[in-house]
Amino acid sequence: MDEFLALFHDHIVPARKVMDFEVLGPWVDREDGTFVWIVGHEAPGGWEAIDRAYYESPGRSSVPRDPKELLEDVQLKVLAPA
Repeated sequence: MDEFLALFHDHIVPARKVMDFEVLGPWVDREDGTFVWIVGHEAPGGWEAIDRAYYESPGRSSVPRDPKELLEDVQLKVLAPA
């Protein structure tokens, strides 16, 4: 968890912020290894387009390790304001 959190704070959050994402978390339950975060973006062209642009960006390409290597399971939910 500590290795993932360092990668998250040092590389993923800055790469997201460069592309105008707002990071509204993270939260951790160290007992069961759960990590949750909320990231927001106006996404004028839709979430899929801005998320794809992020993954193709130089900032994301410069992340030294694929975060998924440190995770057992990833669940993504796209939410809308209530």
